[in-house]
Amino acid sequence: MTTEDTALIGRYLQEVPHNRNSEVHVRFSVMHEGVPVGFVELAPGELVAGQLTPLPPLDPLRETIRAGSNALLALGFFGAATPAGQNGAGASLRAAAALEFDLVDQRGELTPSTFVNVLESPDGGLVVLARLGHAHATVAATLPPTVRGLSDHARPEGEGDER
Repeated sequence: MTTEDTALIGRYLQEVPHNRNSEVHVRFSVMHEGVPVGFVELAPGELVAGQLTPLPPLDPLRETIRAGSNALLALGFFGAATPAGQNGAGASLRAAAALEFDLVDQRGELTPSTFVNVLESPDGGLVVLARLGHAHATVAATLPPTVRGLSDHARPEGEGDER
């Protein structure tokens, strides 16, 4: 991410009012190949969706997103598992599936996710659908050895009474 990208993200985070609902939302930059293509606010959860505020770098991807979204909506989400190639939807779905998006939080850290998809709704709005995961440690934590003494209940009578 360039300094210009970082500045753009910073301005957006300061200028756009935060969601005022009682539910807490987290603002993310949506990235494609390291370039911010939009912003989204997502509620906490594992499977989340939110309206994308697009940036100009998304424009070259719009036709692929639109065709993939139309194919997916025509089939239904579970219908996508059927032989989509029989009705011509296969190529559009594969092209849209090949678009890789990432979510970056306000600290600039990549958010672990199983997938991040951008869909275009029939009214032309853009929606981010993501399955968020939890960061897993790559190295197991080590715990210091615990010195365990005898508790007062297990201590033989007379020991430890030198007060």
